[in-house]
Amino acid sequence: MSSEGVFLLEDEPQLARVLVLSLEKMNLKAIHASSLQGARELLETRDFSRWPRLFLVDRNLPDGDGLELVDEIRKKGFDGAVLVLSARGSSKDKVVGLDQGADDYLAKPFDFDELAARIRSLSKRITIHENLWFLDDDQRRILGPKGWVVLTPIEFKLCQAVMSQPEKIISRDELLKNVWGYQFLPKTRTVDFFWGRLRKLFELDPENPKHFLTVRGSGYRFVK
Repeated sequence: MSSEGVFLLEDEPQLARVLVLSLEKMNLKAIHASSLQGARELLETRDFSRWPRLFLVDRNLPDGDGLELVDEIRKKGFDGAVLVLSARGSSKDKVVGLDQGADDYLAKPFDFDELAARIRSLSKRITIHENLWFLDDDQRRILGPKGWVVLTPIEFKLCQAVMSQPEKIISRDELLKNVWGYQFLPKTRTVDFFWGRLRKLFELDPENPKHFLTVRGSGYRFVK
């Protein structure tokens, strides 16, 4: 998680102090705002790349609903974790919060041990996301959306070829030369077969791939 730690949006002074101390015990530095406007001003002073990767957000604020901030940061491209802490704890409130961009929702009053457990869980997800598509050459494995995947030598070599050039369309002939070592290019569906294998291994929905794309008539493209 970012060295900035956690962004805390909470207007109750006593609870905010307790939360800051609790986060410090988890080795997480807290940046605290007590209103929507205060939160916006704090975020504007920081480069987007240095925003905390975890937001703890109250809903009942003096100048509005904390979900407004959640919506705003998601529209700006924030892909870290958001945990809502709110006295508005009905099922309907939780659904609204999750639909509006929160990753988790904890109703007040809450147990601090449970809060710590949820933060640990979200931190693991953040770490996985930040290291997504890491290639481990020694163990011939890659960290994908489903977790670590161990590959055959050819599968790993194919991934290296396309992941080293994300977004670029790479032709079938180029892959046959660089991955399989063909000098004279045969008519074969080898690349298509292995591309399909990678989809099954990595894509959450292989029928609707987001990462291993086929560009009809041109070749193949990897998207992070």
